[in-house]
Amino acid sequence: MDYRFETMRTKATSCFPNHTIDLSDCTWCDPWAIGLACLKAVEFKDFNDRNLILPKSAEVLSYLKRMHFDQIMRELGYESFLKPLAAIEMNERDNPGVQEIIWCKYRDEFDARLKGGIRRMLIGFGMSGDAEAMTTALIGEMGNNVYDHNEGQWPTNIGGAFILAQYYPKLRQAHVVVADPGIGFLGSLSPTNPEISNAVEAILLGLSGVTGRVNEDRGNGLLLIQEWAVNKFRGEFRVQSGDGLVVVSGVGKERESVHPVLGTLASFVVNYE
Repeated sequence: MDYRFETMRTKATSCFPNHTIDLSDCTWCDPWAIGLACLKAVEFKDFNDRNLILPKSAEVLSYLKRMHFDQIMRELGYESFLKPLAAIEMNERDNPGVQEIIWCKYRDEFDARLKGGIRRMLIGFGMSGDAEAMTTALIGEMGNNVYDHNEGQWPTNIGGAFILAQYYPKLRQAHVVVADPGIGFLGSLSPTNPEISNAVEAILLGLSGVTGRVNEDRGNGLLLIQEWAVNKFRGEFRVQSGDGLVVVSGVGKERESVHPVLGTLASFVVNYE
């Protein structure tokens, strides 16, 4: 089965039962699905019954190896579940359209990666000029939000941002995901907006430009991301935080309740020449 943004909206409950990350029947996956798996790995890491079931598909295993999924899972304590990936030899040039997962634990590390490896990734995807500059800026805004709202209050002892991307050359399209195991939109906004009752409301409030940071007139970064993703890149902006999901596209804002996740996944789709 394809594990992608569209299917994970309904598939996630069966993929993550009882502290288990079950990818066994995955036949294709996108950065959103892998971002979810990373956040679930953080959420489950301290449970004695945690489990990771890797895909049966050799092609998907190779994709995960190319993304350095095994390195991330090893750091998070899932070493004993990684044998199917350990045996795979991978030439990093086999699929240049796949970018390895970048885990930036601290803001200064993110800033350095943004100016270096992340820009090189986008250039490798065939971006140039305004498209590359604007996409780099959007990733920067998303990353800055992670550290602005979570520093000093991560729910677990794992923090930072997981950055994932995939290039689809036939479509001239790229998907970029920034996932963080933080306090989420509800945790960030509810102290200064106690009337918020659920995660969807919190996301919508955040997307409107309201910030939860006291005495700061901020929040324009999310407005910029939506504007550029939809109007300049003819794509969409997706945000899941807790059990809330909002998709911003040319037709407006779609919202729904979904299987909950620790923290936030934010993603934008870029179409470019």
